[in-house]
Amino acid sequence: MRLFVAALAALLAVAAPAWAQAPEAPERLQDVYACAAVNDDAQRLACYDQAVGRLRVAQEQGDFAAISREEAREIERDGFGFSLPSIPRLLPRFGGEDNEAIETVSLTIDRLQQRGYRTAFYMSNGQVWVQTESTGVRGVRAGAQAEIRRAALGSYLMRVDGVSAAIRVRREE
Repeated sequence: MRLFVAALAALLAVAAPAWAQAPEAPERLQDVYACAAVNDDAQRLACYDQAVGRLRVAQEQGDFAAISREEAREIERDGFGFSLPSIPRLLPRFGGEDNEAIETVSLTIDRLQQRGYRTAFYMSNGQVWVQTESTGVRGVRAGAQAEIRRAALGSYLMRVDGVSAAIRVRREE
């Protein structure tokens, strides 16, 4: 067991710097960046014109897209509660405080639906969260604010304004 823990710690120590590195710019952007190294003004301008032209065509054809920090955060918020292993590869990791993973979301409950002994919570943004335990839910009403946070072992807890007990939930839609 100690050997396993030591091996895991060594692997994390080696892999951590790779996770922290900024993703490499896509090839189309590297072409634009390479133009900055051209010394001759006319050649540099021609290089930029060609590279930006190729970039625009790629964007118009749907082969390339640029997203802002806020758009990336919005994608993360929309995907909160789902296990989407490919999303981190698609989204840039920006530096600074905003680089932290989303741990909680605040949503408004649009409506509730009983499903046997469990309750489904339909949120105003279209997300659907379902209670995972078959205990009764009391005091939750449409229009209430709910805060859903990550809990242990990939689970999620929902706290609803005016309700004392947290509700264990999972994302369905």
